[in-house]
Amino acid sequence: MPMRTASSRRERGSALFIAVMMLTLMGFLGLAALDRVTRDEQVAGYQNRARTAFWAAEAGIAEGRRIVRFEAETKNDLPNFPSEALPRTLGDAVLFDREGGNLPRYFGDPTASLAQERCGTAGAVPICFARKGVSGGAGLGMNLHVGQASIDEALWHIGVVGESPDGSRSRVSVLESKVMQLSGY
Repeated sequence: MPMRTASSRRERGSALFIAVMMLTLMGFLGLAALDRVTRDEQVAGYQNRARTAFWAAEAGIAEGRRIVRFEAETKNDLPNFPSEALPRTLGDAVLFDREGGNLPRYFGDPTASLAQERCGTAGAVPICFARKGVSGGAGLGMNLHVGQASIDEALWHIGVVGESPDGSRSRVSVLESKVMQLSGY
């Protein structure tokens, strides 16, 4: 029977200790990878909801531009625009079934400060007459004279809020120009 030395007794169990340490290290690496994947998934979800809200606001801007171009003849001649109490929904319920059946929607921006700043109105209005240009003036709108012809152009402020099914919001505001009058032809 061979004799065991003191050094071989000290080395007994070191393989087990190294294996446990390696398993612990691999467990921590696995948890870190899982945490990273979960965070990436959350960020992608936030970005998707923000993108959906922005697209809804863009749809509202397109509707506002259509109203200004084809329905508004004077600054007092604007049809009703969707409000926060009665928003316009977009999309297909099948696509947004996971969010409880809610759909993306848009409505006029209820922020009064934009309307007051751009249009001088006291209340919150989604579409308002910003201003009409003055001949020779450097303003937002213009009054252009070419020979005997005159073109009056006006600017309209359009403010819209888009909302994703989970409630994320995106505000979009644009100035839309419109030729109000052609004369002298």
